[in-house]
Order: sequence, then structure tokens, then C-alpha cells
Amino acid sequence: MSKAKKKTAEKPSKRQPAKTTEKPSKKTAGENISKKVPNGRTIKTKDRYLPIGKKGKSTKPKDKRIVAVIDSNSADELAVVRLTTQVQTNTKPLPSYIKGNKKKTQFKNFVEITDNEGNPIKIDGIRFIENGKEYDLSVAELKKIRDSALKHSPQAEENRKKISKLKSRGNKKR
Repeated sequence: MSKAKKKTAEKPSKRQPAKTTEKPSKKTAGENISKKVPNGRTIKTKDRYLPIGKKGKSTKPKDKRIVAVIDSNSADELAVVRLTTQVQTNTKPLPSYIKGNKKKTQFKNFVEITDNEGNPIKIDGIRFIENGKEYDLSVAELKKIRDSALKHSPQAEENRKKISKLKSRGNKKR
């Protein structure tokens, strides 16, 4: 048989249209993280927009505060840690990161997932303003903060509960 006869003798195969959705990679499948705000991004805010401690009002609220995003959920709600240049209790040095003021940076071991009004922390351009990529934390710096805040601090258990609560809120809003 010639090639022409073979083609006419066979039934034409019905091809299914190509799927438009991609299969997520195993690494990112099921992750509950923000697509807009990467972990390690820094945000500008004021102390008055962050939760006040258990003892009441903050004694000296700062007008400018840099916070670092250590985790997020798919609803773009953020878990942040405050950065400071002052050596205080419950702070640890982050020697490789120097903020815009060229001073050595410390980070506080408290994870915050809500603002002063109890609402989730989200970048809104008014109260929480995203910094440029050049101010992002490196992977090593982010790992050090996460490890310290979630495993090696007196409030580690409370911080892990906050992260878990943040993640569960993101799953509900999918």
C-alpha cells in the first residue's frame, strides 16, 4: 500500500483541545502564599498602626517603622516582624542588613498579623506602604528571622499560632 492509501484507510483521530490551565509544580502546589507580596519584602508604617503591647499604649511610638514580611497567605494578608536600630529586650541583631539610614538593624521576635484595629495587615498604600525591591531581605536574613521568631524565642509558640491562624484565613478566602 502506498502512503496515500494508508492515510485514507485510517480513521482520523479526534484530538482533545489543549488544556489552558497549567499543572502546578510539586514545589508550589498547595502553598498558601501571596502572589503580590514576596516574603522578605519590607514595608513602611507607623507604630500607631501596629498592635499595642499587653501593657497598654506604647511609650514612644515611632512615626516611621520598617517591618519585614516573613509570611503571607493567598488573600495577601501579611505576617510581619518589626525592624529597629535600637538594642532592646527581645531583639536580635541582623548584621547583614543595613536600612536606608546606614545603621545596623535589629529585629523584634514578635510576629504581627493584625493592625491596631484587629484587621489583617495588607499593603494599602496609606497605612502600610511597600518598599522597593532594593530594600528586600536576603533569603539568609529571612531564614534567620523566621528561625528565631518561630523556634528560638520565648514567644515562639504564640508566633507559630499566629502564622497558623493567618494561613487558615487564606484557605477560607480561596
